[in-house]
Amino acid sequence: MPLKFLERDGFGTTKDAIEAINYAVDRKRNGVNIRIISASWGSTQYSKALEDAIRAAGEAGILFVAAAGNNSTDNDRSPHYPSNYDLPNVISVAALDRTDSLANFSNYGAKTVHVAAPGREILSTWLNDDYRDASGTSMATPYVSGTAALILAADPNLTVTKLKERLLNSVDKITSLDGKVASGGRINAAKALGL
Repeated sequence: MPLKFLERDGFGTTKDAIEAINYAVDRKRNGVNIRIISASWGSTQYSKALEDAIRAAGEAGILFVAAAGNNSTDNDRSPHYPSNYDLPNVISVAALDRTDSLANFSNYGAKTVHVAAPGREILSTWLNDDYRDASGTSMATPYVSGTAALILAADPNLTVTKLKERLLNSVDKITSLDGKVASGGRINAAKALGL
């Protein structure tokens, strides 16, 4: 279910982000099987209202996967939202390059960024029915969301807590991520599915 609140230039308001989240939560409560919100956006501005909306999503059984940000900064010291909300349903995602190193633009955080995924030179859809390579934690986030969706397809009754645990406990440990992401690793769909 695509919920667009950002303009063509990539800017939007917190109010509109909250409305999009609330819409998804409302649909979930009315029988639509929404289990994951993939949030490839963010800012450095804290919002209690946004935090409350994401908490309500968690209470409705929705995992919130969020891009860690692209400023090469430590989110433990300089928070990036929504990825920095300390909520049980939030997973914060850093970006890796092709060598499994943290991408030079990616934010990180030993406590507040949970996992890494490919995020440099990812072929993606673009405007006017086009495709192009793009880079950013916004490109890494969908890998984690997609892996979560695969897990739920195999085990639809998992709670948000168990889903998050499965994602973070099945990573491939990468030495270069020690002290950079809480799990110390890259997402691994096959391991998460028990394959």
